[in-house]
Amino acid sequence: MRTSLPPQRLADSGTTARSLLIVVCLGTILCTSEARSEDASRKAGWSVDRLREPPAGVQWISFYTLQDLQPVQPEVQQPLSAPQPQTPAQRATTNRIFAGGAPRSNLKLVSRPVARRTAADSVLGIESKARSASDGGSLLGRSTRGKGVTAQRRSPIITDPRIRGSRVGQLAASGSHWVPARVDLDTILSKVDSRIISDIAVIKGPYASRYGPGFAFLDFELQASPRSNGGTEIGGSTSLDYQTNGERWYGRQTVTVAEEDWGVQFGYGHRTGSDYDSGDGIGIPSSYKSRDMNLIFGWDIADGQSVEAYWLHQDQTDVELPGQAFDIDSSVTNAFGATWVDETTCWADRVELETWYNETQLTGSSQRAGKRRIFPFLNEINFIGNTDVESISTGARMEAGWELDPDRNLVAGIDLRVVRQDVDENSSRQFVFIDPLPPPDDIDNSPLPRSASVNPGLFVEMTDTSMDGLTLTTGARIDIVTTEVLSGAGQTSQLGISPPQTSLANILGTDDFHQEFGLWSAFLNGEFEADDNWRVQFAAGHGQRAPNLTELYTAESFMFLLQSGLNTVTGDPRLNPERRWQIDLGTTYDDDQFHFGINGYHAWVQDRITFENFGFETNGLNTIEQTNLKYVNTDRARIYGFEADAEYEFNNWLSVFGTVSFVEGVDETRNGNFVTLQRQGDNESIRDPSFNRGSSQNGNISVTGNSNRGVDVPQESLPGVPPLESRVGVRADGTLEDVRWNVELAARIVNSQSRIASTLGESRTPGFTVWDLRSYWEVSENLTFVAGVENFTDTDYREHLDYRSLTGLSIRQPGVNCYFGSELTY
Repeated sequence: MRTSLPPQRLADSGTTARSLLIVVCLGTILCTSEARSEDASRKAGWSVDRLREPPAGVQWISFYTLQDLQPVQPEVQQPLSAPQPQTPAQRATTNRIFAGGAPRSNLKLVSRPVARRTAADSVLGIESKARSASDGGSLLGRSTRGKGVTAQRRSPIITDPRIRGSRVGQLAASGSHWVPARVDLDTILSKVDSRIISDIAVIKGPYASRYGPGFAFLDFELQASPRSNGGTEIGGSTSLDYQTNGERWYGRQTVTVAEEDWGVQFGYGHRTGSDYDSGDGIGIPSSYKSRDMNLIFGWDIADGQSVEAYWLHQDQTDVELPGQAFDIDSSVTNAFGATWVDETTCWADRVELETWYNETQLTGSSQRAGKRRIFPFLNEINFIGNTDVESISTGARMEAGWELDPDRNLVAGIDLRVVRQDVDENSSRQFVFIDPLPPPDDIDNSPLPRSASVNPGLFVEMTDTSMDGLTLTTGARIDIVTTEVLSGAGQTSQLGISPPQTSLANILGTDDFHQEFGLWSAFLNGEFEADDNWRVQFAAGHGQRAPNLTELYTAESFMFLLQSGLNTVTGDPRLNPERRWQIDLGTTYDDDQFHFGINGYHAWVQDRITFENFGFETNGLNTIEQTNLKYVNTDRARIYGFEADAEYEFNNWLSVFGTVSFVEGVDETRNGNFVTLQRQGDNESIRDPSFNRGSSQNGNISVTGNSNRGVDVPQESLPGVPPLESRVGVRADGTLEDVRWNVELAARIVNSQSRIASTLGESRTPGFTVWDLRSYWEVSENLTFVAGVENFTDTDYREHLDYRSLTGLSIRQPGVNCYFGSELTY
């Protein structure tokens, strides 16, 4: 549902939700004071007993963090997540780092309760060491456990994860709601080093209510603060890694101090790298410098009460993004978060309060020589561009849990998410082949004006195991999303890249910038244990997602969001929210040696937010170089596919495995009911119902306007859909003279992709196969080594989402890359 509100300040929209949070917090504190009685002691004791045996419908999933020298019994971690439970086959390989397990040395085993969910996976941060992952997105793209997850590698340290063909900017990350500062440069996980992540829950449908409105979610958990078994314990770790292709270095130092009831961990990581070589020896500009720090503190205040807080800092400079309009000159992120858990309140069995504040300041430019080598068209038009970005995401979440009876558990809560973004983009150009020439010193601003989004919401989830062999989880949430342009009229009067400059209202086609969206979602998720080996999983849900600030308000910004690159992008405040109905159905088989699972899904989407082609820009040879895009709703779309995985253990040291993922996305109403005419000078952009947008596509469009219409494209693939992908390999592990070792040989096989959005400039991609060899040695309880060779056949290939050029240098992925690493703990 989309409605327009009477004029009012955006800050007023969040007042009610903030007041509600304060009232509930005060009530909790008062109840906590009253609960310090015999009744409170009974509740606290019940809580401890309950955690020794998880409530019905909840399983313990193990995660590893650098905490102690000796294994301990499972403890509770504060946040609740939603990954798929481990299968017997996965538990049998828990000591294999490549299967998502962990080495047996100096690691403290901790656990957190998680609800069973269909279409959900869990990727453990411990995998990042052996898979030479950089940021959190890189970990997801390299792990074999993240089925249905693809990744756009913008640079060796910036990776954009996509779930089942989701488009850039559509995913929500973590309950703390991480957002990219600028959707074409940084990403939701590029600011988090994979080495400090405990796990990432991947939820591939509208099957969760805690993470806000949306269709797919990534919930990453940082390593928890340490605890000692008695007295003060001081420890730490030192890591050093090197990769040959691009001379990439990574070092990390961690220090921990722990008592029985509190602990603190501090870490510092440093990454540097230069250009890498593709399989055919072409150097791809991709150098970078990156530094990050993390501080995690935890305190067990009393029985049943604890606080966990963190601070993350990242400072990146001179980051080359070969497929984007701008490189990152400087990017500074500071993130703060805290979680308070109380199991002694008088009105609930467990209360959790989480709050967060994430801020990124980013500057970028397009003047580097490597950028001009990729995009020679920038030299043809004497393009000089700079961008300055500020992005803030803050909010809070409060939830309470009740054990209604031994078979039913209920969680309900409220949350508030506030996002503010301000993207300045200044550029000048001189079209050397167009007469008359614009003045060479003409500076244009094509920004995302300072704007904000406020999202209060209510959610509820319940797990029921009362029926024999059947676990059901149901949930629902309601949201109000309010958006507004905060920049004044004087700041939005002279914008755009086409002379003359004009107002934001003329560019977007409306002056109604204040919008409000009412959203709701609901789901049912179930698992049936047919016998000791077979399980059936099913899920059905409806979700809604409001347009983000970029989709609503960006004004002809240079954002290379599609494979064709060289895009300008224009928003539209008249967009409707996306609405999706989705079903999943799957089955798994497990015994002592063999695991197999397959899951199919189908989603029907109304008002899918996609792109409309405004028109093309050509060079002096009349070759298309630039595509001008407009965000638009398409009435109906479908997304469907399947995922499968299998593993067979020949004996206690050798196994083979395989995964496969397929997704198809179809825009069923590509023509639409109108064509949008781009603004011409001071004439505003309008929707013309006498033509449909399908008839103005596929190259039949002039450089300066929508003409030469005549080709209908009633249906085509959605943009950015990945091809069929599979992984097959063999794993081995054992012990040689007290040295434990693991080896994995795997092939990533990607099919050719011919299902493309040709009207938006996408082109076909040939298939490829990449072979990787990875190994791990645990020399002692305190010293480990990793080594491997990625793409050891030196295959020259590109991903389907990589930029390709008609006149410049197309992006190719790295050729052969040897890596080595070590970690010493003490």
